[in-house]
Amino acid sequence: MQSDLFMTKIACVGAGQLAQMLGIAATELGITLRSAGKPGSCAFITCEAFTEDITDDLILDNFLNGIDVFTFESEHEGLEYADRITALGVPIYPSPAFVHIAGDRLHEKTSLNDLGIPVAPFELIQPDASPLLLEQYFAHLMSAQDLSPLGIVIKTRHGGYDGKGQWVIRTGENTDFARVVKEIAPVVATPGCIVEGLVDFSMECSILASRSRSGEIKTWPLTHNIHADSILRYSTSPITDVPNIEKLEEQAIDIVTKICTEHDYVGTIAVECFVTSSGLVVNEIAPRVHNSGHWTIEGSSTSQFEQHVRAITGMELGDTTCPGFVSMFNLIGQTVNSDALDKIEGVFLHWYGKEVRPARKVGHITIIGSTKSELESREQKVKAILNHEDLR
Repeated sequence: MQSDLFMTKIACVGAGQLAQMLGIAATELGITLRSAGKPGSCAFITCEAFTEDITDDLILDNFLNGIDVFTFESEHEGLEYADRITALGVPIYPSPAFVHIAGDRLHEKTSLNDLGIPVAPFELIQPDASPLLLEQYFAHLMSAQDLSPLGIVIKTRHGGYDGKGQWVIRTGENTDFARVVKEIAPVVATPGCIVEGLVDFSMECSILASRSRSGEIKTWPLTHNIHADSILRYSTSPITDVPNIEKLEEQAIDIVTKICTEHDYVGTIAVECFVTSSGLVVNEIAPRVHNSGHWTIEGSSTSQFEQHVRAITGMELGDTTCPGFVSMFNLIGQTVNSDALDKIEGVFLHWYGKEVRPARKVGHITIIGSTKSELESREQKVKAILNHEDLR
């Protein structure tokens, strides 16, 4: 059901695969997504392309001409234009205030703490600390184990994804702290860094949810995520092999509901968590559609992309029923034999149309099955084609 004032044009800054898939979902709902990016960006396959320099206010105004609502492909692009967009009377969802929080790890962790949501212990690294002081600081954290007996991870406050902008130091390693300090020197003041204690966890998972402009919230089942070299490689849902999964699902829904309600969030959101002996510990928030939710395109009645479009345009949210079992493989820096995949029932290739480069996400494969054994059988066939190691 559409709102009385049905919106027909959305804009976003950024023209990657997330915008591409949002564009597909928008088109299916009779809505246009206008995307600002570089010529040849992969989103332009499905979106209305805008390639001019929007740092110029007059060009930005032109980009927003006829737009009903602005949204974010990434928490790291578009926020700098929020004041201008608001002044032109274009609503922004999710709110720039929350996107700012989620895009800054210090503010994100502090906000979660304030809501009573478990996070890893963390501290701000003082931006004016001398190299010698930083060496002593990290050495002390490791020897005293103030944050964690397992070690620490240094993260940039802004940016950094797929393992970028992170330095892990594990207990028992012979760490050259001078080398670590030299590596973080370019970012310790700008954009700044925090240090977290490493979490003892058995599994990484994520909860995806969407909240509408009227406050309606719908979630998908918890997703089990497996990373390699800090890049998401594999996701599957629902999770069935964890004894206390019902309690974890309840906690996850409570966490994402609390975040969305507290911040009047509108759109799709992902909350990445660690599964620990005491329950879920939140790792990061993504105020947007998320890689770990790509499986919803074939695995759910309503995908995360369609739900985001519905939420921000004032439509009712769709059904999030997931009738079977589903998994997803990311295609990272590799081509794929699409003809071979086409011969496997229940397998869907999403190729983004990007140049293949090492460590670059260029597509994903979704696999569905009516039973878990059927899913696993199809996964084995896909992994043989991809020459993947067993990620289960």
